[in-house]
Formats: sequence, structure tokens, C-alpha cells
Amino acid sequence: MSEADMPAGAEQVPSAFEHSITWEADVWQADPMDVEAVHVKAREKFRTVLTAIRSDRAGGGQARMLLFHGQSGAGKTHLIRALRTEAHRQGQAYFGYAQMSPDIANYADYFLRRLVSSLEKPYSPDGGSDSGLSRLTARLVDAAETVDPKTLERLREAAMEPPALARLVMELADDIVASPAFAESDLDVNIIRALLYLQRSDPRIDQRVRQYLYGRSLNELSQEMVAALDPNDGEGRAFEIIESLGRLMWIVDRASLVFCIDQVEDLRFFSDANDRFQKAVRDLIQIANRVPTSIVIISCLGDFYADARASLAQSYIDRIEKSGPVLLAETRTAEEARLIIEKRLAMQTDADAADAEALFGPDFFDEFAGLSTRRLLEHAYSRIKERHSDGDDSADSDNSLINMLAAALAPGEEEAADFRAQWERFLQESEAEIPTDEQELMDVLTGAIALAGEELGGLADVSVKSVATSGEVSAADVVARFRTGQTYESRLYICNRSTQGGAFKRQLDKVLQADRGKMPIMLRASNFPPNKKNQTA
Repeated sequence: MSEADMPAGAEQVPSAFEHSITWEADVWQADPMDVEAVHVKAREKFRTVLTAIRSDRAGGGQARMLLFHGQSGAGKTHLIRALRTEAHRQGQAYFGYAQMSPDIANYADYFLRRLVSSLEKPYSPDGGSDSGLSRLTARLVDAAETVDPKTLERLREAAMEPPALARLVMELADDIVASPAFAESDLDVNIIRALLYLQRSDPRIDQRVRQYLYGRSLNELSQEMVAALDPNDGEGRAFEIIESLGRLMWIVDRASLVFCIDQVEDLRFFSDANDRFQKAVRDLIQIANRVPTSIVIISCLGDFYADARASLAQSYIDRIEKSGPVLLAETRTAEEARLIIEKRLAMQTDADAADAEALFGPDFFDEFAGLSTRRLLEHAYSRIKERHSDGDDSADSDNSLINMLAAALAPGEEEAADFRAQWERFLQESEAEIPTDEQELMDVLTGAIALAGEELGGLADVSVKSVATSGEVSAADVVARFRTGQTYESRLYICNRSTQGGAFKRQLDKVLQADRGKMPIMLRASNFPPNKKNQTA
């Protein structure tokens, strides 16, 4: 398709597909291109649990823990973003969010810090400056009905020295706690005082209140600035503050505390990953137990949970899996692909450019069914950039073994769509266990390549032969002799070792030192580690 043939407004199209990864900073804002049909089972599971809590039908803490697992690119973080958006729009929850990448010694303290940080973000996913803490304070004051508006205005605006401010904060907090609405609620008066201090919108006070809400002790000078706050002493203060905030959310706003941990698989970058996960789960269970109106969400790669599960106490497993783990399928159906593409086109282009079939062709959605959302958007971006170029179809040919095999195997469009549908059904129905031994993986791979060679119908002669190595890596040679006279030779290596202890790095070193007479292809059954501080990087 030449540029002249593109629909009006098509110059805007590539930007519709540029943002295919959800980052932490995105979690706090609504995604206008969210498609509710994607991961509908997980969405319904969350709604069911939240509805049960709000209708006082929730069971014990274990029934309020949700496990969402899937492969990289399945849209786990995007799902959390969508759940937060929906719950916050309806005023039914306060979300806390924590990624598990940092090196953490005490997860209770870390979860508290992340909760407070989350509550400092704008509550509304659609814009607005009021934070979750501001909303909580406003609901608290409104529910008390005993706070004189003039006194509250004085708290916010009047110039006062720290001692006078402390007396005012203490008086207001005492009035709130003693009000008929809260007389039997056993509110933590120090948390009430901390929220009242935040009404000052004074950075000098805010930073000290923040440290206090983190459960940290204040030095003498800082304590003088917020003298109404009793010192944070004793073990378990982090849990006490989380419990107080969670109970306050429910009492003043009838909203649940929802705490999510994401990127849990990043724990693999530490040598004691399983121990860390067990400690994190222990503390999450404590949160669920202390806050009976809370929901805990664990979002991670499926293979990480499968490995870590073996090290968990059975009581932990029972609590995590009581409500039923939800598998987030990585692949999108043709209908889901259509909805995703059309939503993005409609949001970021003119109406004339939003015709997906005009831009991509009638078989586009069937062609890309079976891809993850991330890969779907990346391919859509590449496709439209190619079609929006100067129309030159004389792209440089890539003579690599992979592309030659792909070209030889490529059937007609209708046949290709059928194969994709069969493959997708197989993935959904297969319960076979993936081997963990690298040589077993290589045996499966070489067997599949040999079968694929037989299906070429005489276009090429493909031979596969295992190669003896020192034991660091499993290897095999692949030779493809095409009837056009071209021959391509490659050596396959499976580099599937852990990054901990440098095992993966040793594999890479071994491959790099190997005979360079054949094109090396290194294969790994999971994503390359993103941690740039490890030995591999």
C-alpha cells in the first residue's frame, strides 16, 4: 500500500501502537485503550471478591488472596492497572502496589512504604490532584460530623508554632475518635493525628508525617515538628499502621484495602529467592488476617510460582490458592486482537483512519491471533510503518537460516490461519510438563526440527545432529540444503541456567568461545534477565 492509498489521518496511526508495555507510573492512571474482554476471568474474580466483602459475605483471609499468573507479555501489570481504575472510579477500594524488584530485608516495612506511597498518588485514575490520603482524611472529617469547619480551616491556614499546632491536632483527633460515628471503632488516634497534620500541606510537616507513616522513629528535632504524634516504638508497628489504614478505609469510606505485589519473578535475581517469597507471602497473609476487608493480589510469572510453590508451607499454599489461581493467557484470540487494535485506532486517529481492515488487510486479525498483546502491538506498529513508508517493497533479503525456513514453510493465508488456530487450541488444552533438563529440552527441539524438515515437501533437506560438549551447554548442529543450491549451517545452544552464581554467564562465555565456523543460535526458555547489575549484563 503506497502512501497515497492510505486513509486520511493515517499518519497518526503508528503512535497508536507505540506504548505496548505498562510501567509502574502507568498504574495510577486510567488506560483509555483498555479492552475489558481481555482477561475477563480475572476481572470477574476480583469483582466477585470485592462484592462479597462489601456485602459482608467474605470468608476468612485466605479467600481474599488472588493469584494471577502468566507468561511475560500476558498483561499482568496492565490488568492491575485496569482493576485499580475500575475500583477507584466506583470508590470501592484503595489500591497499594509494590514491585518485588528491590533487595528487601523486611517485607512488612516495605509493604507499608509502598502502601503509603500508593496512597499519596491521585485517587482518581482520570485526573485530579486529591491523593488517596487526602480523600481518606476528607471522608474521616465528614463522617465525624463534630469538627467545626472554622476549626478545620484554622488547621489548614492559620500560622502556628509547632506546640500550638500539636495541641490543635490532638484536640481535633480526640473529637473525631469520640464522635458517635467512631466511638466504638477503636481507631488509632495517632493515624488520625497524622492525617490531620497532612491538612497543612506543609512540606516540612509532610516529610516527617511520611516517615512516621512508614513506621520509622523520628529524631528529636523532627518529633518537635509533629509533637502530637506518639513515637513509633515496638515490634510490628508496620502491621499496626497497615491495619489502621485498612480499617479506616472501610469505616469512613466503606472501601477495601487492595494490596498488589507485581514482578514477583524478579526475586530470582537473588540467591535466596524462595526464602524471600515465603517471607513476603507470610507478611501478606498477616495483612489479610489483620484487615478482614482487604484483598491481596499476587501477580507473577507462572513458571516462577511453580518453582517457588515447592518451598512454601502448605498453609501458605492453601491461603494463596483458596479462591482459585487465575491463569492469564498470553495469547490473544482474533476477536480480542480486533478489539485491541480498533480501540487504539479509535482513540488516537481520525475516524477515517480507524478502519483496521483498510489499514492492515482483511486477514490481519486471523494472522496475528495467538500473539501476546505486547507482540500484537509491536507487529501492528511494524506493519503500519512499512505500509506508510515510500511504498518500496525491495527490502533487503535476510538469508539467515531462520528466515529461509520460515519462507519455505509459509503456506497460503487460509492455511496459515488454520495452523494458528490449531496451535492455540493445543496450548490451551495441553497439560504436558515442560522438561527442566537442558538436554531433554534439546531433544524435544531437535525432534521438532526434524519433523518440520519432513514437512517441507522436498523444498529443503534438513539434518539435525547432537553435538558433544563439556557439559556447560547442550548443543546441536542444523544443516538446511535448499534445492536452489543454498546451504545454511547453524549450531543451536540451549542456555537455560540461572543467573544466580554466574551459571548463565558461564554458558554465554562457552558459546562465545566456541567454533565460529557456524552461525550460533542461543535459545532460552524464559526472558533474558533485565537486571543490568548482574554478572550476565
